[in-house]
Amino acid sequence: MPSIKRKLIAKDLLNSERYHWFGRSEFLWYDVLKVDSVTDLRVIPSGVKVNGITSITGDTKECKYRLMDLCVLSAELNESSLEDTRFLSDLSLLFGEDATEPRSDWELNRKLVVSDVRFPSYITASFWNNEVRSPKLPSLTLNEQQKFKIVQLADLHFSVGKGTCRDEFPAHGTCEADPKTLQFIDQVLDIEKPQLVVFTGDQIMGDECKQDSETALLKALAPVIAREIPWTVVWGNHDDEGSLSRWQLSEFAKKLPYSLFEIGPSDTKDNQFGVGNYVIEVQGSHGKTKIALYFLDSHKYSQSKAFPGYDWIKEDQWKYMEGYQANHESIKLAQNSGDLLSMAFFHIPLPEYTDFPPEAGSNRVIGSYKEGITAPKYNSEGLKTLHKLGVTVTSVGHDHCNDYCLLNEADDGKDKIWLCYGGGTGEGGYGGYGGTERRIRIFEIDALKKDIHSWKRLNGSPENTFDSKILVSDGVPYTA
Repeated sequence: MPSIKRKLIAKDLLNSERYHWFGRSEFLWYDVLKVDSVTDLRVIPSGVKVNGITSITGDTKECKYRLMDLCVLSAELNESSLEDTRFLSDLSLLFGEDATEPRSDWELNRKLVVSDVRFPSYITASFWNNEVRSPKLPSLTLNEQQKFKIVQLADLHFSVGKGTCRDEFPAHGTCEADPKTLQFIDQVLDIEKPQLVVFTGDQIMGDECKQDSETALLKALAPVIAREIPWTVVWGNHDDEGSLSRWQLSEFAKKLPYSLFEIGPSDTKDNQFGVGNYVIEVQGSHGKTKIALYFLDSHKYSQSKAFPGYDWIKEDQWKYMEGYQANHESIKLAQNSGDLLSMAFFHIPLPEYTDFPPEAGSNRVIGSYKEGITAPKYNSEGLKTLHKLGVTVTSVGHDHCNDYCLLNEADDGKDKIWLCYGGGTGEGGYGGYGGTERRIRIFEIDALKKDIHSWKRLNGSPENTFDSKILVSDGVPYTA
């Protein structure tokens, strides 16, 4: 007998709030009939393809073959028709007038509105062709000038639908959060042409994505995927407050085009270790590692009554990074030879982000410090591990109205590290504090000079840069 499987698209068409005690939800489902099960019946001869399956009605003249209560429509299969054959392999739904489908093997059908309650919902379909796909992970290499450019996108706060602008500055008569944020991202990507884009958390506004987190995340990633730029991500405290858990978001992100995101071998579905702890290496000539980029899950909210507030990167996560370095010869060789430049990215700042120098106007700080630093109250001593790893620059998100880089140095003056904020990019996240225009931070790493240079761009004038600073010179954190 044929194998028929019913699939449920677990996305609520009515946008029912999950925390309501009573309510009504509607979901879309479809049946899948495996073609190999049809051919196994030895009823359909070779050279014939299944062209459609419908329920048997009173008129069965066009019904070539019957399978239980189904009518199988068929067509002759030849070499020319095979070239044009498209096999449907998966279905899903995306929501909102501004929904976008950046995956090349998926198509969004805007002509068919499945439901239109708060946001219209559209079918998006994946097609399989006759060419066997072997997904290629993008490799990262220095350019001809031996440089590597990273664009950091912090706190985008995308929603299902166009989103609500929060604390827009300067204020305009009308403001749609996500379209305005996307325009800004498009402009900066076209100006900078980076080799990597790093999303540092709160890509989506979780409570605005209870209907479908995939819709919002695809929208956030679309400008990068469209330009075929490798990208990666760490999660913030809001990403998993929508329809998908942190683990589900990670599984989804890992499979997307040009993604370098990894679910690490020690990652967990709880906050004991988190998900998205991994290392990316950038190669120079002859395949030698020149740059190491460390990514860590900084979790969400503390579960400790002794240390309330935001959670922290756990000691085991730091130990994992030390072990990774010790077990990867390419990184060890580069660090021992003095050729390695290393950075780290996560969402919630370390406690040391509060260690400001006592003297006013110090060259140890560049950028804006406008809001309270919401670092964890517990210090897991991550800075010590970062020094061991040779990391000279970290960059985070979380506090939207801070965009400074702060030079932290040990009491003996030997170990130094720049602690940076990206600055809030998305109009869907809060601003305020006297008015904060959205911004994007850029890093350029020069492997020849062993320099790390950083600057920022504002939404209202993306053609201009500001707070340009050489953070690392000849491999050492730099203050001049």
